Amino acid sequence: MSFLEVKHIRKIYSGRAGAKETTALKDVNFSVKEGEFVSVMGESGSGKTTLLNLLSTLDKPTEGEVTLAGTSLTSIKEKELSKFRREQLGFVFQDFNLLDNFSLKDNILLPLVLDQKPIAEMEKRLQPLVTRLGIEEIINQYPYEVSGGQKQRAAVARALITKPKLILADEPTGALDSKASETLMTLFSEINKLNQTILMVTHSARAASYSGRVVFIRDGEVYHEIYRGDQTSDAFMERISQALLFAFNRGDQHEA
Repeated sequence: MSFLEVKHIRKIYSGRAGAKETTALKDVNFSVKEGEFVSVMGESGSGKTTLLNLLSTLDKPTEGEVTLAGTSLTSIKEKELSKFRREQLGFVFQDFNLLDNFSLKDNILLPLVLDQKPIAEMEKRLQPLVTRLGIEEIINQYPYEVSGGQKQRAAVARALITKPKLILADEPTGALDSKASETLMTLFSEINKLNQTILMVTHSARAASYSGRVVFIRDGEVYHEIYRGDQTSDAFMERISQALLFAFNRGDQHEA
């Protein structure tokens, strides 16, 4: 059994007052192995955001099932969802989602505070994490006092501090310049090498080139995927760009 399995997912949004229904996802199927770093790509409106919302348990599919480490996400009771998200999932967003009136340290520790972890346990988890991410000297500063790249590293620390089974990243380089984006994706690669499973939605071929596999969505369906193998990031980015070009032209060529 795969670590994350998406089976025959269909999502239909009902229109108001007799308006036409919208099918966001038609029949999505793919799986992710534990320790994989997978990117999801597609044009705007292809269903990427809807898929991410389903994987993060913020929404439920109309049909189909999503399982994580053998647990069906659709079977989790509503009152248990918040706890499940905090303990099992880590989130990294385009706009960081940091609280400006909290220091970076308090932002990072927030999931553990909500879980009422002992202070000693919080500090034990915090120190090696912020050292690895290179932000130990700025954790007492506030989000408005640091750069976008530093904010995103703090957001990554917050995602990792609960030791999640799966990290979900939504356009994590979208608000960063090219240098900060490269630093962040190198960091993701290093985290992935520690067997952290990552699924990232991105428009950026450069960002996706750091992952081990890219899944392409078009019109609410997975239509193509490519593996990096032993290719360099630059070589993989070229293949990704070509695949996106085929998609834009509605080409159906597939790669092995």
